[in-house]
Amino acid sequence: MSKPLSVLQRATKADVRSEPFPHIILRDALPLDLYQELDGTFPAPETLEIDTRRNNTRWDYEAHRVRSNEAVPQIWRDFIAYHISQAFFGEVADLFYDDIHKLYPDYYPNYERLKNMKAGIRFSDTYATRDILMDAMLSGNTPVTNAGSVRTSHIDNGDKLFSGLFYMRPEDYDAVGGDLTISRFQSKYATLKAKATLFNDAYVDDTHLECVETVQYDKNILVLFINSIESVHGVTVRQPTNKSRLFVNLVGEVEKPFYIKGKKIRPRYVPAHQNQDEAEQTWLKKLKQKLRL
Repeated sequence: MSKPLSVLQRATKADVRSEPFPHIILRDALPLDLYQELDGTFPAPETLEIDTRRNNTRWDYEAHRVRSNEAVPQIWRDFIAYHISQAFFGEVADLFYDDIHKLYPDYYPNYERLKNMKAGIRFSDTYATRDILMDAMLSGNTPVTNAGSVRTSHIDNGDKLFSGLFYMRPEDYDAVGGDLTISRFQSKYATLKAKATLFNDAYVDDTHLECVETVQYDKNILVLFINSIESVHGVTVRQPTNKSRLFVNLVGEVEKPFYIKGKKIRPRYVPAHQNQDEAEQTWLKKLKQKLRL
């Protein structure tokens, strides 16, 4: 890896936005020559044994599979390897520590606690020896026969510290839609309790939200954000097309979730001293007490 590969190589702390949740949007994230090399060698979904006949369906080809597949071009193997490395986690920690500390002060009381986390590879390493498991996936959405959104406004799982999307719109991509929305709750939902009642599992109806920004699906664009119950995002409706929507999905997961959610559980944060099972039992106990009343 003789040249910088990081999608954050041009990022500064001034680029980080704290509202409506900590995130960064970088256009022209990579130098043009590097981006063009990656764009020209992005593995065709069919070569990864992806079934592209399904309508507007998300697919992922995880880093651990890229590492073991010598048919994937070397530039891509290097690119994926960097984005699951300790060095890349260090970049995320440097850029976002202030916001991470503000969100989760009991988990990360100081910079050293975050910076010294040992990074591993998701589906390869374990939390027995690693503190955060990372992934960098070759990803896409299959062609569209019936217009629709691959995923409406939602939050991610509570064990994700950060998520990232590096958009790589193909030169011949002609589809309308498939843009990323970044939203906040309407001001009348002022408390976490009020916001939590709006969820159906991970999803929130757009009637309760204000779209702060729409990031058009385009070339060489990075969106990376810190995960929380406030981190509501979604994908706009894609119109019919025979083209795939390609991108790289970046993830950093921790063993203990920051919050829990589910079809029968309203989202709630998990205190640092409490594990997920204890948090769920506490929630159920309070619910039963409320029902008895």
